[in-house]
Parts: sequence; structure tokens; C-alpha cells
Amino acid sequence: MTGRTTLAFRYLWRQKMRTGFVVATFTAAVTVTLLLTSAIVGTEQTFIGEINALGVTWIYVEPGTSNSASIYPLTVGDAQAIARSVPHLAAVAPIMIDGLSVDLPAWGKSLADITGTNASVQSIFKYSITTGSFALAWGGNLSAPLPVVAGYNVWTTHDLSVGQVLPATIVSLSASGGGGATQVNLVVAGLLGARGSLGGTDLDSAIFTPISALENLTNSISLTYIFVSASSSEYVGGVTSAITSVVQQRHQGYQDFTVLSEQSWVSYVHDQLAQFSSIISLVEATLLMLSSMSVFVVMTMAVRDRRRVIGAMRAIGAHRSDIMGQFLLEASLMSVSGIGIGVILGTAVAGYLKANAGGFYSYLLTNPVQLGPYFYELLGVLWGIGFLFSMVPAYQASRLEAVEALTEL
Repeated sequence: MTGRTTLAFRYLWRQKMRTGFVVATFTAAVTVTLLLTSAIVGTEQTFIGEINALGVTWIYVEPGTSNSASIYPLTVGDAQAIARSVPHLAAVAPIMIDGLSVDLPAWGKSLADITGTNASVQSIFKYSITTGSFALAWGGNLSAPLPVVAGYNVWTTHDLSVGQVLPATIVSLSASGGGGATQVNLVVAGLLGARGSLGGTDLDSAIFTPISALENLTNSISLTYIFVSASSSEYVGGVTSAITSVVQQRHQGYQDFTVLSEQSWVSYVHDQLAQFSSIISLVEATLLMLSSMSVFVVMTMAVRDRRRVIGAMRAIGAHRSDIMGQFLLEASLMSVSGIGIGVILGTAVAGYLKANAGGFYSYLLTNPVQLGPYFYELLGVLWGIGFLFSMVPAYQASRLEAVEALTEL
């Protein structure tokens, strides 16, 4: 360690509160920026990865638009019209996730959601069947067992097997259902292999049943959405346009629905996260300003307190560059220390949230280096800002004359 560095550490140690203040501001700036940026980048990578996992041929139809609610509900009739009238289709899967509470005494718990659909959802969501069948058939009589296909987490947690019958009480919570309880028997028709999540939804915790049964149980015809798969990626554009035309005609000319393809979804995710990124940029700018001001204030106070020391150094032959370099070194040591602690703290907090918090935080990247060039740019900018704002007081210190400094009271 050189004499200049030793001297810098000595001065920083003597002014512990000032040093700690600068280090703390840089630590906070790095930690908060790292967490926010990791969340945005991690969420984007996760969502786009899940979207891409479905392939490039799927198309998504949902009620309402970005500007207004739907006038007419999406119905099974809409899905059937799409399947009947739109060419170049591989599969059409209407999806209904209505307000149901499914109480299973055998499990001692209630299920949050049970999804009504058809067998086509298997190919669209790329499900594999571990055993049993996804060919959900129900005769319309609730006295007959209602077939269900259980997601991986469901059947592994509760040790289900194909053919097993589960007594259940299903309570409709939807406005259209009007409440009330229905006693049914669920029969396990199939068990799904591990699939993962989609858009933050845990597909492995899903339970599927025939959509006609869910319509009967909820007294509702409104679909949550319709998933469609084109027979080839080259037909996606044409299929999307054809779906829009067919459904709009059924909705009396109103386009009160949204049709999105894989490419549209990726663009949508980019657009939504761009809005958050602009907010994060504002937060980053504020933190950078606070860090910069902390360096400027502390170094200005250091120059004021050490004017006689500076005078003595000038009197024994120290050059202006030596004086300026000493103060810049001290500022750099404080900045780098804060940045280093912030990286360690931010990484630790991100890893903890990813492992324990779940939900949105589970998308946090555990390793900030995965942020790529942005990570290194962030550290470089933070250090550069600290260095730049310390130059003014450092320059002022280097311009002091020996006689002027030594004669001050």
C-alpha cells in the first residue's frame, strides 16, 4: 500500500461519520437500483421465455380491449365458430376460470380455481400426460362423476391416481351463479407431467374439467379467454385476421375483444415493462444525485477542515497535482466501498427474495452480472459520478497557496 493510499485511509478513518455517510448513500443507490433493474430484466426474461415455450403458432383471444370492457361475452359458440370457419387451425381451446370454491374433504382444503376446457388445451399448452387421458367427456348429468385432469403439483401432493373418486362440494361465487352449493363426485381422468408456469400462473397447480360442466355449475357462459393454435407459423397472421373477422361478426360488428399472437404478446410485455423502466430511471437519477451530492458535500468539508494541512504540504514541496490526487483518491475509495457493499447486499437480497418471497419477486435474478453490460455501466457511472463531483473541491484544494492556508486562524 502506497503512502498516499495509507494517508487516505487515515483521513477517512478519522472522519468516520462523513465517510460512513458517503458509503451508505452509494450502497443504497447500488442496492435499490440493482434490485429494481434485476426485477425488470428478470421479469422480462421469464415472461418472454414462457411465451416462447408455447411456440410461435398460438393465438390468444380475450374479452375487452385496452380501452374498454367487452359488450358481448366470449362464449363457447365463439370458439366453435372459430374452429368451424377459420382455415389453417391446429387446435382451439376455450378456457373458463370462473368464481368457484371447490371443497374437497379428502384434502381438507379448497381449490382456488378449476378450469373448464377441452382436450385441445393439452397440445396448445404443451402438456404431457403421465397417465390416464385428457379426453374430457361429461354427459351433462351432475349425478355422474365429473372427470378432472390434475396438474403435476396437485396429484403428486395428494397422491392421486387415475380412476380415484373424490367427493366435493362446489360453491359458485360468481355474480351470474348467484351462490349455492352443489355436491358432486370428481373422478380423476388423467395426471399431467410437470409443465411449469405461464405468465406468472402456475400451470402445475391447475385442475381441468369439461367446459360444459363448468358452464352448468356456474350458470355462466362467459369464457375467460380462447387459445388457438395455427397449423404453421406462416399462417399466424392470416389466422389472427380471420379470428378477428369471425368473432366481430358474431358480436354484431363490435370489436370488443383482443386478439394477440406470440409476437404481439412479446411486444406487449416490452411495452408494459418499458413504463416501469421509465419510473426506475427516475429513481436511479434521484439516487445518483444524492450520491453525487454526498461526495461533493463531504469533500468540500474535508478541504475546509484541512486547509492548514494543505498549506503545510505545499510549503514542503507538494505539487498541486499531489493535493488534487489525494482528495480524488479519498473520494474514489468511499465510492468504490459503497458500490462494492451495494453489489454484495443487492445480490444477497435478490437471492433471498427469489428463494423465499415468491410471486413477482421470484423473477429477480440472483446474479447481478447476468444483467450484462448494463451492470458494468451502472457501476462505472456511479464511480464516475462520485469522481466527477469530487473534482471541484479537490481542485479548490490544489489551488490553495501555502502562505494563505498557513496564516488562517
